[in-house]
Amino acid sequence: MPAQAPAPLASASASPGTDARAPRGRRGGGPRALGRRIALVVYYSVAALIIVACTLQIVRQVFFLPVVPSPYGSCREGLLSLVRAVERAREAAPGTDGEDAALARFRSKLAPEWTYRDGVAASCRGSAEDQRALDAIERLRYAEEHAARREAGDLAPLRRRVRAIVDGQLGPVSPR
Repeated sequence: MPAQAPAPLASASASPGTDARAPRGRRGGGPRALGRRIALVVYYSVAALIIVACTLQIVRQVFFLPVVPSPYGSCREGLLSLVRAVERAREAAPGTDGEDAALARFRSKLAPEWTYRDGVAASCRGSAEDQRALDAIERLRYAEEHAARREAGDLAPLRRRVRAIVDGQLGPVSPR
């Protein structure tokens, strides 16, 4: 006689509703589950609103910022005024009061010409030569600002030390 397979054992929790791991049907849950869903909806809604608001502000500032029109008659006049402003700022930057003050002096002397930079760029848009000149002037301004920062960081302590030596040991120096 062939061997028979053992009969399947009945589940220990054969009575309905007693198995803790049995899948439940989709029911509404209780008030706690409803509150959790409402809190998630509110949370994600606030997060989405913040993201949309920030995105709109960035897009507006990048693509729709109004250009201040240039008060200069031509592109070349605007370029010359930008160069004069950079030279004026370079002369104003040195001092003994540190990097922050040197940068503040430099940036303040760029005004008002550099507030019209976008307007000057718009007036130079037709000529590749003028656009290259504007690019060179912008790079010069950037380099001069970094030079003012570097000079203030490196030379300001030395200038203060020499000023203290002059004032304390050598006496006042006559202006040139």
